[in-house]
Amino acid sequence: MELQDATIGDIAERLHELLSSDRTHAGGDELLRRAHDWEAAGRATDAARIWVAAEIENESRRELDTSGLAYRHGFASAKKLIATTANVSERTAGSRMALGRQLRSSLSITGLPVSSNFPAVESALHDGRIGVDAAAIICRTLSEVLPRTRWSEAVDEAERHLVHAATATIGDAETVLRYTVDELGRLATRIREHLDPDGAEPRDAVKQALRGFSHPKVGADGMARGKYALPPLQLGVFLTAVDSILSPRTADPEGSSPTSDESRSDEDTPGYAPPDLRTSEQKLLDAVMTLIEMAAASPTASRLNGAAPTVNVHVSLNDLAAGRGVGWIDGSSEPVPVSTVNMLQCDADTIVTLFGSDGQVLNHSKTQRLATRAQRRALAARDGGCVIPGCTVPPSRCQAHHVIPWVSVTFAAGRTDIDNLALLCPFHHATIHTSAWTLEMIRGKPHVRPPDWHDPKRTPIPAGQQRAGRPYFR
Repeated sequence: MELQDATIGDIAERLHELLSSDRTHAGGDELLRRAHDWEAAGRATDAARIWVAAEIENESRRELDTSGLAYRHGFASAKKLIATTANVSERTAGSRMALGRQLRSSLSITGLPVSSNFPAVESALHDGRIGVDAAAIICRTLSEVLPRTRWSEAVDEAERHLVHAATATIGDAETVLRYTVDELGRLATRIREHLDPDGAEPRDAVKQALRGFSHPKVGADGMARGKYALPPLQLGVFLTAVDSILSPRTADPEGSSPTSDESRSDEDTPGYAPPDLRTSEQKLLDAVMTLIEMAAASPTASRLNGAAPTVNVHVSLNDLAAGRGVGWIDGSSEPVPVSTVNMLQCDADTIVTLFGSDGQVLNHSKTQRLATRAQRRALAARDGGCVIPGCTVPPSRCQAHHVIPWVSVTFAAGRTDIDNLALLCPFHHATIHTSAWTLEMIRGKPHVRPPDWHDPKRTPIPAGQQRAGRPYFR
């Protein structure tokens, strides 16, 4: 296989013309056509890359010793040679070699052809009928069967069936594939289980050995990052638990009135609800944190020195009184703003240690900061869930928020009264301290005061979903 410089030049020139052309001429369906055409060209290029990687690996095999291609060029392995020559990562070079190893056909020492492990995939890839992703899925999935079943006509038939599924089209529409790459992966998995039903146990044992959750590492930007690996069972438990938090139609297990969108009329859902601008990743994280907080508060949770897991926060009295500055959480080298400290004081197992200007401890926690179980039942009956307009989170997943901050000149220290509490979901609790939407208590009920851009007069609006008692008219 040889690639002429003229061909590379033609491709580069065509790409330059495409990128420099008037974009107004490439809209809608024309963009889709170009995406299809360039992907077809990319499949041919990828097939050549796989072929070259496989040949370089073969020319660098260990038995060639000092005459191997990689050794002669001063590289310890074919992967490093490919990565340097092609200017790609070693991970990319390794993946190309792995696929090429499966698809490489050659000649034996007697001159007879030796077919690849997956000839149907090799032919489809080199003809440009399937891409690298589809080829890798078929080879990887069927390779998991071979250690137990060996080569058989059933495996060959499965390979041909998967190649057909990856290239078959719907009707006469040549550009519409019957199976996407993701759907092909699910089909390959079902075929694997059919070919080797007894292999499920050892395959799951491998997955269980690979499971893990790394301890978060704090980067220079103060954000903690890590990685996780979930086997199928743990993934199912995780998704089920998270979906129960994210679903807007989750019923309240405590038996309060339904709070789903279907149970509320249009009149019950005001049009002035604060927008939820969180990304899907942020919503997922908030759901996970809600689950952790619920588990930590459970009576069956593990105890540390006889108490539930507690967050220790250090903050100076001056910063807390001024409403600005930072607090410090045990276990984290990055500070949190005072607004976060105020949120934690409302409804979390948190001990706040107050320091004076000289670093002396002025106070270490206070009594009766959290709402009691009886108070939470009363709040659930009064508020019916998160009091922010448009939010449907039920009482069981809400937190008790101190409308007047727990530490302030207008609220006696240590008091946690129904007349100063309102239910907020974790998301709105995290944003109410910094949001333009504010809460205040009027006649023992929480009211929402919208921002001035919505209502210049900032007229308080009755909040909550409680249906009993005298209604408020606006």
